[in-house]
Amino acid sequence: MRSSPRDWIGTSMRQRFIPLLLLAALGGCTSLFGDRTRSYSVYFQPYSTDLDAHAHQTVLDAAAFAQLHPLQPVFLVGYAGRPDPSKDVDGLSAQRAEVVKQALVRNGVRAGRISVTANGITDPEGKPEVAVRRVDINVGR
Repeated sequence: MRSSPRDWIGTSMRQRFIPLLLLAALGGCTSLFGDRTRSYSVYFQPYSTDLDAHAHQTVLDAAAFAQLHPLQPVFLVGYAGRPDPSKDVDGLSAQRAEVVKQALVRNGVRAGRISVTANGITDPEGKPEVAVRRVDINVGR
């Protein structure tokens, strides 16, 4: 039995359409299962543990990403710059990390997902001083 031209076109279209459909499905999976890690840095004023507007927005962004990826752990790493002899900076990196942790928790990130490390006083090594007055937030890393 011979197939009609219409059957041939239908088969040819199906042969082209199925791979395209599979590629589209894989593209959708990339957004679901793609990059589930992200890093953020929250910067502080000298000798401060207060979140300014920019720092607060960074925490909100990190919390939103963490909520989109609820199985990923969240790691916080606090840093502090070289001390001024007239200022008490003992524990400043830990205090900053704790402030960021509490802000993440207030914004929906479960506290049990969050690990905190305080690196203490860090030499900027040619970097601007603000580079060491920070807390890094790593979601999934």
